[in-house]
Amino acid sequence: ILDYRKAKNLNLLKVKAYFETKYKVDKIWSGGRHVPGVLKKGNKEFFLKLATTEGISAVSKVEYGWNEQFNKSETRLSSKFWVPTNYDSGYYNGNLFYLITDKFQGEKLSDYPENKDISPIFLYNLDQIVDFSELIQKLALKIPAYEDNISYRERFVKKTISWYQNTPKNIRDKYKIKELVDFVKEGVATLQKKPRHGDFTPWHILKLETDHFGLIDGEHALRDGVEYYDIGYFIQRVFTVLQKPQLAEQIIKLLKNRNYDIAKLKTVLAARAVGGFLDDSLTQFPNYAFSDKFKNWITLL
Repeated sequence: ILDYRKAKNLNLLKVKAYFETKYKVDKIWSGGRHVPGVLKKGNKEFFLKLATTEGISAVSKVEYGWNEQFNKSETRLSSKFWVPTNYDSGYYNGNLFYLITDKFQGEKLSDYPENKDISPIFLYNLDQIVDFSELIQKLALKIPAYEDNISYRERFVKKTISWYQNTPKNIRDKYKIKELVDFVKEGVATLQKKPRHGDFTPWHILKLETDHFGLIDGEHALRDGVEYYDIGYFIQRVFTVLQKPQLAEQIIKLLKNRNYDIAKLKTVLAARAVGGFLDDSLTQFPNYAFSDKFKNWITLL
């Protein structure tokens, strides 16, 4: 489950020399799971994203496919919502996938992980954020589906259970996380199959200089996800990571005004709550306070 999280250090001087055969390397750095960089050719800037392991390469290829499919869709051509355009791709050292895209210029809705501040643009554009998540659910993606011969609902439950099983047992017991898993099992039958971006967070959305909204990091895109996943993920990240429960409440109110099925949304939020406890457990200094608050908040919706 965590294969795509485990990074390795690459020799940046060798990486730079490799890409300087085709581009001017303006900047390159170690970014955790990837080696990001800013490349130039002529007067144009590009963004480099090089996977540091084969496991990370697998999800990076998904991102490349997501960019391709989104930008070929009819909705993209007439939309104010953008994802990066692919310009190049390949394999560094024969096995580490890289993609090179255009470089978005704009302001992120949140600067996390640097801090938990949110941009005023965030507050003024909640409707646009929900519109973006709804657009994604209308896409006809051709990204390869899983080949595990199980339904999208079974896969959703299986993923939730894997998050639960990879959370330390003492934490599972203390916070009664199995209650969330049981809730997901009970509610999954109502969820319809919809595409998803998979990492729809404030720090992956930018208000671009062109006045469009840009969405980056499509590594976890799926054509056969469950409905409401992206907006549910967004709400969970706002509540537990940015620690803005009141803003999460505001988004829920907006969704209710749009006649969202809150019972369905609660199923997605319960699954994301399980994932949140796992994420907390993987930090250097785990703090489960907001994940616990989120768990309790869900029951009151």
